[in-house]
Order: sequence, then C-alpha cells, then structure tokens
Amino acid sequence: MARKNAVVGKSDRSSPHSNKSLAVRMMLKKMPGSKASKVAEAVKKEYGHEVSQNMIYMVKTKTNMAADRRESPITTAALWVDAIKTARELLKATGSVANATALLKALDG
Repeated sequence: MARKNAVVGKSDRSSPHSNKSLAVRMMLKKMPGSKASKVAEAVKKEYGHEVSQNMIYMVKTKTNMAADRRESPITTAALWVDAIKTARELLKATGSVANATALLKALDG
C-alpha cells in the first residue's frame, strides 16, 4: 500500500496572514462590538482571508468559552456543592430569583 507523503514544513500558526482563526480573533479585538459581516469585510481587507459569518461566530463563541473557563473558581464537586448552598441561602434572603439576579448584577457591574 502506498503511503502519502507528509508535509515537510509546518504552517505558520502565529501569523494572521496564514491563520484565518487568528486573523478573526485579532479583528474581533479591534472591533469588539461589530457585526459579523463587518468583521468578515475587515479580515478580507486587512489579511486577505475570505471568512464566513459562521466562522466568525464560532471563533467568538470559543473565545468566550475559554474566557468563562478561566474565570470559574469552581473546579471540584465540593466547591460546586458549597456554591449551590450559598445560592440557596441567597434565594432565601432575597425572596426570588429575580431579586437575587438583580442583586448579583448590581454587584458585578
């Protein structure tokens, strides 16, 4: 059976000119509130990549997921149990989910 030849060189994953996802991530940093169509146009203009809006949404979602994972201090089952108990106490103290949510939003922002 014939073997396919492996690609000898590695692609440059650190350059947005050869990595579409990196180009999208860099453009999203420059234009965080922009629509996907505007980001796609900017990627095409600056880096020469033709990217779909779906790819932009995928990259944006994965970036947000990675950020959410890093922020979560809950890493074990015991910590989850403690968090649930604390949440239950908050609900008892505030009287409803809406009140608890409003309180948490006020503390967060």
